This record gives sequence, structure tokens and C-alpha cells, in this order.
Amino acid sequence: MISGATRGAGLGDALARHLLKGENRPTVTAPRGLGSPDLAGQISELVALCAGGRTTRPVYHVHCSPDPGIADNAAARARFWALMEGEFDLTRQPYCGVVHDKDGRVHEHRVYALVRPSGSVIDLSHDYARREKCARIVEYEAGLAPVPSKFARSIAQALRKDGLHDVAGWLVAAGATRAERPVAKVTPGERRVEERTGVPLDDLRRAVFSAWQESADGPGFVAALRARGLDLRHGREGPVVVDASGTAHSATRLVGAGSRRLTGERIRAAAVRARLDGLMLEGAGDGRRADRAASGRDGNDSARHPGGVGAAGGGRGVGLRRPGGGDVRPDGGGGGGRGQGRNAALERLRAAAGARRVMMRRHLSGLDVSLDRYQAAAERARAAAERLDDLADNGRTRGLALWGVTDIWGIPIR
Repeated sequence: MISGATRGAGLGDALARHLLKGENRPTVTAPRGLGSPDLAGQISELVALCAGGRTTRPVYHVHCSPDPGIADNAAARARFWALMEGEFDLTRQPYCGVVHDKDGRVHEHRVYALVRPSGSVIDLSHDYARREKCARIVEYEAGLAPVPSKFARSIAQALRKDGLHDVAGWLVAAGATRAERPVAKVTPGERRVEERTGVPLDDLRRAVFSAWQESADGPGFVAALRARGLDLRHGREGPVVVDASGTAHSATRLVGAGSRRLTGERIRAAAVRARLDGLMLEGAGDGRRADRAASGRDGNDSARHPGGVGAAGGGRGVGLRRPGGGDVRPDGGGGGGRGQGRNAALERLRAAAGARRVMMRRHLSGLDVSLDRYQAAAERARAAAERLDDLADNGRTRGLALWGVTDIWGIPIR
């Protein structure tokens, strides 16, 4: 049995539209503790019932899909819901739901309210493993083999704690607790990135790891990436690889995931940072979009704001600091370690070759570090604010002179 869940605010009718898509042949089930006649109204009612709880995500959307080998699909679903409600103390919570029949496979969705009448919130800690435990019990009772799970050992321990030694023994006998933990190719967040950019992360990992294998040092790695239509930039947390869509990905994660996928052994982040240490990289905006430095992108016109984020990404900013971060400079010289501090940046500048040094001196000589025009603008803004305050004070003074002090109904009291 497969299950999944998400927690959210439940506002609007997006969830209802998703559950009622015609391609899934939906059948709305009878709700519990709700009076609205349609699914969108029922979800809105759930949210309203949770208004007194101290949470911004009061709605728990869960789905379960029984294995095709289970003859009685409806009974398996009912058993799973009974186990899950007992596990999470949801037996008295209102819910609404839909049954889908997609390509002959029947599965069910339910949306629960997480706030109790007392105002306390249902505890969903470790909800994935706890739902997996409920699914393993259904599989055991149906006489099936357990679905592989990376939580198998924890589930067996929890089953013994609940007194279900037979189910725990079945799990151990099937080898589930000794099997290598399955690793998904992409996380849900990474899947959304793939959908947004159209760049398969698995292909990107392979390309980055191939570039890593072809190179022996940092400059060689950059050249190999550029030959594949990629680039290496300096991001918020370290070097990032920028793909064809302009999206930045952590270089250490891509190399590590690619090496594990292709060779079975993961290259550690420290090894990646050691090879890339000392490279002078262009900034990558905020670490997510490399093209945020472009003039006017995302409402940020670096041509008009030389000290903005876009300017830092393009190597034109002076004295810029990100919120909660270090100084942003074209050479990646933040306040952190790993060769990215100010002293390391100065050493790289001193070690630059003659031609490189001449080019840098030419660029630096054109910087306007005085920022006089910004100071003048600040003075004009300050003077305008003082004039507005004077006008407001004058209005209040005239009002008192004409009418005196009044009560809340406007009748003068002196």
C-alpha cells in the first residue's frame, strides 16, 4: 500500500479543484462533522473550524492507494484509515474526501482538520514513518510482501512497542530491515524544480559529474561545464552550477549525487570545495537565479541601482550586504571560511598575473565610491519629509484654533 500526505492552509478552492479533476473520475465521499453540500465548501468549513488553533497550516491532506493484489480495495482503504486515525488521534476530527478511479486503480483522498475543539493541534511528528507503519499492517493482514521502506527498522521497533510482534517478525523475515534503503531519484521539491525549468535533474547530475571526471582542477572543471552549456558561479552557500534555464544548483550536491548514482560512492562536499577553492567566480544573484543580475530582471534595475543585488551579481556593487549574510563581492569574498574571507580575496588579488592586474586596475579606477548623488538624494528626501511634517502640524494647529478640542462626536469641549 502506498500513502502520501501534505499539510497546508486550505485557503481558496485550489485543493478542491485538484481533487475533483475529471480525469480521475472522482466520487465525493460522505464527510464527517461537516454540513456543506460541496467539497469546496467542506474544505472552507474545515479551515473555519480550525480558526482558534495556533497554526497556519490546519489542513492535512492524505491519500492511500492499496496494492492491486488486494482483492477488496474498499476494505483495505477502510482498514488503513482506521489505523491512521488511531495513530494520529484523528478519530473525532472532521474530514471530507474523494475516491479516485484512475486507469482502473482506485485510491482515496481525505482532508482532515488538525485543530481540536480545545484549540490544541494534532501532533504530526514523523508522520511519514507512522503512515508507513499503518500501511505495513494492512499489507501483512492481506498476505502480501512488505513494500520496501527506508524506515523499515524504525517501523519494526514501533510495531514491537505496540505489541504487534507478529507483524514485526513478518517484516524482519521478509528482509525489509536488512535491505539497502531505497533512495528516490528526486525529492518532491526537486520535482517541482524540474517541472518549472524543464531540466531533468538526473541528466544535470550526470553532466556535472562527467565534467568533474574530465577535469583535474577548478579551472578545468569550469571549462568542462561550459562545454556542456553550464556555468559555475558563486552562490549564497558556495559554488553553484547554473543550468540552461538560469537556475542555480549546489555544485557539491550535484557532484555528490552524480557520483553516487554512477559509481555507488559519493564524493564528499569537502573534496568538491577543495578543488574549487581559490576560483574567482561571478556572483549568482541570490543563489537561486543566476540571471537576476540582468538589468530590470525581477523588478531590479541594476543600471539605476549600482548597489543592488543585480550589481553584485555582475561585479559592480560596492559595500552591499545581503540580509543575514556576508559582504557580496564579485570575487565571492564573504565573511566565511573555506578561502572565501577578505584575507583570502586579497591574497588572490596579489597573486594575479600582470595582465590580469592591469585589467582589474582599469575596472576599479572607474568605480564611483563617493556615492555623492545618493547622499544628495537622501538629503532631498529628508527635506521633503520635514516639509510634510510641517504641513501636518500646521493643519492640526489651524484645526485647534478654529474648533478647539472636541469629543469623539466632534462637539467642542473647550
